[in-house]
Amino acid sequence: MVVLTALPLEYDAVREHLQGLARSSHPATGTQFEAGSLPGGTGRVAIAVLGPGNTDAALLAGQAIELFDPRAILFVGIAGALHDDLQLSDVVAATKVYSYHGGSVTDDGFRARPRSYDADHELLQRAYAVAREQFSGPSTPMIHFRPVAAGEVVLNSRTQPLADQLRTHYNDAAAIEMESAGMARAGHMHRKPTLTVRGISDRADGAKAIVDAAGWQPRAARHAADFTMAVIADFLSAPPSSAGRRPERAGSPSSIQNINAIGAPAYGALHGNVYVHEGERPSTPEWRTVSRPPEVAWRSMITRSTLNFEPSTLEVHLVPATQAPYIEVRRLAGLADELATHLPARVAVETEVDDRGARAVSTDRRAGPQGLFLGRNGQRSAWEPLPRDTMGALLDESWLTDHLAALITTLIRFSLPRAARYAPALAVSSATMLTIGRADQLSRTAASGFLMRDKLEVPPEESVPADDLDNLASEVAAELTARLLLAFRQGNR
Repeated sequence: MVVLTALPLEYDAVREHLQGLARSSHPATGTQFEAGSLPGGTGRVAIAVLGPGNTDAALLAGQAIELFDPRAILFVGIAGALHDDLQLSDVVAATKVYSYHGGSVTDDGFRARPRSYDADHELLQRAYAVAREQFSGPSTPMIHFRPVAAGEVVLNSRTQPLADQLRTHYNDAAAIEMESAGMARAGHMHRKPTLTVRGISDRADGAKAIVDAAGWQPRAARHAADFTMAVIADFLSAPPSSAGRRPERAGSPSSIQNINAIGAPAYGALHGNVYVHEGERPSTPEWRTVSRPPEVAWRSMITRSTLNFEPSTLEVHLVPATQAPYIEVRRLAGLADELATHLPARVAVETEVDDRGARAVSTDRRAGPQGLFLGRNGQRSAWEPLPRDTMGALLDESWLTDHLAALITTLIRFSLPRAARYAPALAVSSATMLTIGRADQLSRTAASGFLMRDKLEVPPEESVPADDLDNLASEVAAELTARLLLAFRQGNR
């Protein structure tokens, strides 16, 4: 889950509910996030403070979705009351968000042309239940379920034209604020559930400075945060609904895929958990284009050296497409030893640890390059020689699929926090003559091949959920094999 706030006091109110906080940065913009666990370990929540305004809210909500691929995104904070029955520090859970500045002005007056965004049905249903079950006592704030209006103006008057406009065209809006329309728009575009929760800190009636000085902002923010975190805990307590599931073709198995790590138990903070109906499993991986392909540390960068005239080597890299926590340095030595146990027992292995990660590499030149790498930034890599004879190496579709599936399974099952999604990358490096063929037909008496002047690459341009890599490794491997063979054929034209 992701929770966004506009003001530091709102951020602090949410932050108080989280433990084990770790800070991360958006790689392109530097936006700072913190992610922490809910009490009891029921799930993880990432939080950020972004300042006022719908534009910033839309931009940063998009960044949060790109970074964490959350199950849902919420905006939590304070607002001014538009309805007289609302009391200071009451909470409004928005059933709808009006982007109220849309309209036209003519000699006949103002004509509203608003956009509006309904709250996610499941989030709203759970909010109703939480309000009924946990916030109905005399010591809890009153929870209201009504629309809110989000624009670009701090309203502190009941007599100015904007106040009249809201009463005339948006009379069901209970509160006014400045961010939820942007957040809701980003959620709509990314197909993510959204919900806004606001604590009433003033009455938008000209007395804002007085009630702010009396300390109503922190109290309203705290009430909004208390209710929001209770809703999140309830939302994460059960497997996701089918909301947001990709449309299925007629006759295909029903499944619920692509569930975000930041809402899963324990290490599920960065897992892409897959929930399926009993007796059913997803049949195909859920590929998604990466808006900005992540940077890959190829084998030559990992090992810092390659042998002259070494055999053609297949390398596969699982590069995080969403945020992954850094591996602690103190764990690297143990990870390097664990990596060594996954290499063939017949080869001599050397382990190494540095500030980039842990690796185990074969030192047996006759066996050819073999190795495994776990990067501190979350990348997981493996490489091994292709089948070959004296005439060169083979790209065997069956061999590639089987070996890629085995390597992917090995890499994804290391007991480390996982990203929600990974962008796989492939390469064939240090190649001379490369041919499409069958390994069971080695050795050959004649062959035609492709003289490679550089390595053959499949860049990380599409991502797949981590659990698809685990549960559907063969299907992922078959797709990657097809991409590698296509790249070979296109380069051999």
